[in-house]
Amino acid sequence: MGRYFARIFKAMLVSAIGFGGGIGLLFMIIIIIIHNGPDKFYLAMKAGLCVGGVFSLLYVFFLLLLDLTSKLYYSRGHFDEIWEVQQTRELTMKGPSKQVLAFCREALLAVPYVKAVTEDAENMVARASTGTSWRSPGEVIEVEVNPLAEDEWKVTIMSRPEKKDNFFDYGKNFVNVEVWFSKVTQLEQERDKKKKS
Repeated sequence: MGRYFARIFKAMLVSAIGFGGGIGLLFMIIIIIIHNGPDKFYLAMKAGLCVGGVFSLLYVFFLLLLDLTSKLYYSRGHFDEIWEVQQTRELTMKGPSKQVLAFCREALLAVPYVKAVTEDAENMVARASTGTSWRSPGEVIEVEVNPLAEDEWKVTIMSRPEKKDNFFDYGKNFVNVEVWFSKVTQLEQERDKKKKS
């Protein structure tokens, strides 16, 4: 949670300089053009800083509310790592290695906006990338399969933004991991039902 607040502080700085700075500069230019007097530059600087600061705070507040509400909505009570941009989950799967990797690949294809899935059967790793959505410019998803015992595997999925300077993901990485997790679980249950019948 501390890292989440650190990201919010960084977002405030970036928006104050970027978005707030642009609005402030616009107001400075308007005041310099409109106001006639010896102190117009001082007045323009003061107005630009005040208006730019207010706009940047409102902008960050809006993004923060959007991020929090989407994360709380998608989490539905599962708060494990919800505040982090990068999401990671682990599970144990049973079966032959090829089947486990095939399930992981099929589950990656179920992730929303997925555009490419690659598989490294030798290193037991599957990777996917997602396209642009309103919540994110794209994510990188990686599934790693490690042996625990004979026909038993520890599977780790990690979803993170493509760009490292993302402050908010609006729950997109969480959704990627949860969709993958539920699809893999469904595939395992279907396989077990077929074995029993």
